[in-house]
Amino acid sequence: MIPSALFTPAQQKLLGLLFMQVNDGFHLNEIMRLTGLGSASAQRELKRLHESGLILSERIGNVRQFRPNKESPVYEELTSIVKKTFGLLSVLHSTLGPLRKSLNVAFVYGKTARESEASPDAVELLLIGEDTTYGELLSRTPVAERLLRRKINPNLYSLPDFKRRVREQQGFILTVLEERKIFVLGDETDLDRIVQDAQAGI
Repeated sequence: MIPSALFTPAQQKLLGLLFMQVNDGFHLNEIMRLTGLGSASAQRELKRLHESGLILSERIGNVRQFRPNKESPVYEELTSIVKKTFGLLSVLHSTLGPLRKSLNVAFVYGKTARESEASPDAVELLLIGEDTTYGELLSRTPVAERLLRRKINPNLYSLPDFKRRVREQQGFILTVLEERKIFVLGDETDLDRIVQDAQAGI
């Protein structure tokens, strides 16, 4: 709720990309690919951020790169807000977005969900899907790992397999269900529905 109150979805995507890795610069095509924003939307938001002094624009070779302005009076505060609220979420959402039709729910759990997003520890990610394969998933995680500079440990379950594990009350699944979660795709309602169906034998 905090990110939505402070920033538009497009701004969240841009800030999440630019301020998660403050030493990196990104050119327009990279920004569009990694955030899913269209050219007009990306350029409009980049212009606003540049004119406000929050980011710098520099031509390197034949391309213009954008990066955070560390001299901005609100640089430290904005970086902290991004990392604490939606930085990690923005990167993961961009990574998993193309798989949305085959994933029911995806969320971060465990130590990652309990601690600061700035932690160097691996990101624990649980996914429940229909037709998604590990190969398809792992082909998309390297970009997110580069942006976050953190390893991503995905646990992918098919919907029938996850329901079976719930019915069998497997320890790992029960622990994850009880812990704090940060949802990337779907929400608590979607997960509760899957668990209820499993318990009802559906």
